Amino acid sequence: MNSGRDSILGALAGTRRLQTLPPQISLPESAGDSLPSFITKAQASIAHPHRLASAAEVPAKISEILRLANAAPELHVPAELSLLNLPWNDVPGLTISSAPPTGEESALSGAEFGIAETGTLVFFSGPNSRSSWHFRPGREFILIDHSRILPRFEDVIARIEKLAGIPATINLVTGPSRTADIEQTIELGAHGPREIHILIIG
Repeated sequence: MNSGRDSILGALAGTRRLQTLPPQISLPESAGDSLPSFITKAQASIAHPHRLASAAEVPAKISEILRLANAAPELHVPAELSLLNLPWNDVPGLTISSAPPTGEESALSGAEFGIAETGTLVFFSGPNSRSSWHFRPGREFILIDHSRILPRFEDVIARIEKLAGIPATINLVTGPSRTADIEQTIELGAHGPREIHILIIG
């Protein structure tokens, strides 16, 4: 045993120990529906929110958006049952693929939560929801239920703390990917989708 090493490590550990616990912050209860604020913030981030009455409307809405954009009628859908079981047969001209999308293609995903104060979407990684999926397509359609849009980031953390297991990766996405590294000019699609459509159910 190296007593000198142990002494040094012990001294370092002592300097890191908190002398007092940080104060507990109590946030006020949020009043009203968070959806209007979420939509406003999402639009400010150059995302495109769409309200749908039910998930059954998703295939037709995606087909309409692709047609108006003169985009290929093809959609990449991950192996997530809640997404695969949507009524895709109602839109016969739309081709569904399970292959990972490329930067020129469109893809669908589902968000776990939305954050109203910033218009942010929260994604969990999992066996059928790879983190890389959100960085690959040029156009991403994101499905989220109205009830999963929470007022603040802290509300999302509180929900995560109640889960049986914390996901390996949690991605926060606010609008399309962008950068201004070159001549301070905003370029969309630098590290992910150039175009984001948020399909809000309910």
